[in-house]
Amino acid sequence: MWLVYFRFDDQGAVRTYHIRTSGRAEVDTLLKLAEQRGLSPTAKLVEYAAFIVSGTIKLKPMLVPNFHFYEHQDWVMRWNETANTSGGKQNIAIPQK
Repeated sequence: MWLVYFRFDDQGAVRTYHIRTSGRAEVDTLLKLAEQRGLSPTAKLVEYAAFIVSGTIKLKPMLVPNFHFYEHQDWVMRWNETANTSGGKQNIAIPQK
């Protein structure tokens, strides 16, 4: 299991996302999407990290302000929705578990 961290600048506003995913290929897919933009058309990636995790990641993080936690497929779905509403044409297939 992997945990991916993204920080975006969205016209001066900070957007932080943590995404739980299953493997390196999914990490690479998320990074390619994030390098294009975040979950809004104006968000620019400014920082990222990916961690290999052993054990269980709790789905409700504690004591973290300005925090958004997603499963891989949920973040990709939100990314695709933003592409569709902002006139973008690219959609990424969501892997089925």
